[in-house]
Amino acid sequence: LAQGDMGHGQSSLEAMSKVSMHTAMANFNRLCERNVSKVHDLRGFEDVFGSYPQGLDAVFRVYPDCEANFFTEVFPFIVQSASRMYPEYNLKKLQQGAVDHLMLGRELVVTLLAHMFLCTITDSARDMPYPCFDMLLFRVSTRQPQELAKLRMVIHYFDRCRLETPQGELRIYRQVRDRGRASWRDSRQPLLEMQVAPELTGFEDEVGRGCLHADFANKSLGGGVLVGGCVQEEIRFAICPELCAAMLVCPIMLENEAITIVGGEQFCTYTGYARSLAFGGDYRDPSPRDGDGTPLVAITAMDALDFRGEDSSLRRQMQEPLMLRELEKAAAAFAPVDDQALHQWPVIATGNWGCGAFEGCPELKAVLQWLAASEGRRSLLYFPFELKIGPELVQLSHDFCQAGVTVGELYTALVTEPKPREGPEIFYSLRTKLLR
Repeated sequence: LAQGDMGHGQSSLEAMSKVSMHTAMANFNRLCERNVSKVHDLRGFEDVFGSYPQGLDAVFRVYPDCEANFFTEVFPFIVQSASRMYPEYNLKKLQQGAVDHLMLGRELVVTLLAHMFLCTITDSARDMPYPCFDMLLFRVSTRQPQELAKLRMVIHYFDRCRLETPQGELRIYRQVRDRGRASWRDSRQPLLEMQVAPELTGFEDEVGRGCLHADFANKSLGGGVLVGGCVQEEIRFAICPELCAAMLVCPIMLENEAITIVGGEQFCTYTGYARSLAFGGDYRDPSPRDGDGTPLVAITAMDALDFRGEDSSLRRQMQEPLMLRELEKAAAAFAPVDDQALHQWPVIATGNWGCGAFEGCPELKAVLQWLAASEGRRSLLYFPFELKIGPELVQLSHDFCQAGVTVGELYTALVTEPKPREGPEIFYSLRTKLLR
């Protein structure tokens, strides 16, 4: 089902490079001793797990249809899926600092997510994302409707998999880049023309279909999808729950790393955002399929600098080391994993990366992402959402591409004095330096 290691006698170094399911299966066996397969109501759930599942109770209150077959069909399927794991099985961990990849059969992904749901994976390392659903199951209440929405979405995923076994793979790529200042200054790659999506449009809209979708990630993959977050990354991982399996094998991203995931199918829709998030119902993902059934849908996870609680002035954000950090991060995310990926996803859907709570400058981040995409031979489809920068971006892109401006020339203009003082001045400043 996946690339793994069924052997014994690993060295400590080898063990650090693997994710062992031995403890998970030992914990699962203890649940079986408590008759987890015979749980038929909330009190039975409490008897087996030792805590009352107030999150699950609240989901049934907010989404009454969810309770109808949960204990009769969905939960037994989750338990059965978890039972399919071999205790000797080890998953390869995608180590920090190394370009690597892992292909997980989607049937195995169901099993892994079942263990995450049952909270059996309790020995995760400190540099790994949190892997259990205990917060959603046992800690949240009707006062946190956004958390209930995420739990409802995951339950819906299991209900769908119960009826239709997923085909194909979840393909996870760890990408690393370390080129530095000279590679940007000397780049002769031409800028590729940027398109802008209509305002208030999201990546999942029809206009973004077929693109590589940027995931505005936490450095810990998945962010707070299981522990309290509910913005762009968390919503994507909730409506495409298979993405959560990558949290088991991807340590925290370093400054020059990104993670690309192919095959994370969307199983439901949603309404709202953040605290207003709600489950929107079933969704049939129209993405094309590879020959083995893998959905040809891809995201690339990249974490932005966080300027909260410190100097977030444009002057500081335009310091060259900070711009280089964001460029290297975006370039790692936007670089095709291979030529086939470039052919399949020549356009990147992205937007105001790190510009909300992290206080990044939208105009600067748009230009940096444009540089990174062009360096990777990909075009940008920019989603400004509520910001009014779309028309200026389109015009800037058109004019610079018509003039034959290169990545190196635009980078040099960015780092050369005089620098603008406010975000809205960035486009004018670049024009005066490059279109004389």
